[in-house]
Amino acid sequence: GTNDKGQLGDGTTSGRPTPVAGGGGLTFTRLAAGSYHNCGLGSDGVAYCWGYNYYGSLGDGSSTDRTSPVAVAGGLAFAQLSAFEHPSGLTTVGVAYCWGWNSAGRLGDGTTTSRASPVAVSGGLTFTQIDAGYVHTCALTSSGVAHCWGMNRDGALGDDSTVDRHSPAAVSGGLTFAQLTAGAMHT
Repeated sequence: GTNDKGQLGDGTTSGRPTPVAGGGGLTFTRLAAGSYHNCGLGSDGVAYCWGYNYYGSLGDGSSTDRTSPVAVAGGLAFAQLSAFEHPSGLTTVGVAYCWGWNSAGRLGDGTTTSRASPVAVSGGLTFTQIDAGYVHTCALTSSGVAHCWGMNRDGALGDDSTVDRHSPAAVSGGLTFAQLTAGAMHT
């Protein structure tokens, strides 16, 4: 596919009509595809990202595009990753971190400041699943309560409002969920 920003991770920016090995020799246990970047969870628990590094979406502390995987800063051990327009991940103890573009508060740290390195989601909650949408993020607690943050146009956060949230807000209705997925402007 398209590789103009190095998002295939094969060390080039050449488009590929057939599968090509990427990853710079690393072994990954999970992958997360973003718009123009990708992230992978290495077998060592370290998160790696590559491709377009707008607003620090690769999490390596820079804004330099990468055609091969680069370790996400902070030395965190992740168990899960998600990447759409901004990457997010859960550590092995369920703490949520996000990085990259923070318009509408999609990183959940209580601000709209973009971050080139992972920042903890505010509120002190722990989660079992996280999914980054286009301009919002949602996560599930171990009791199945969904929390979302970021842009809330048309009610994408499910908190019975259309107010953007810069930190986690519980989905209303008293429902419990087994899984969630965040889309472009809906969940």
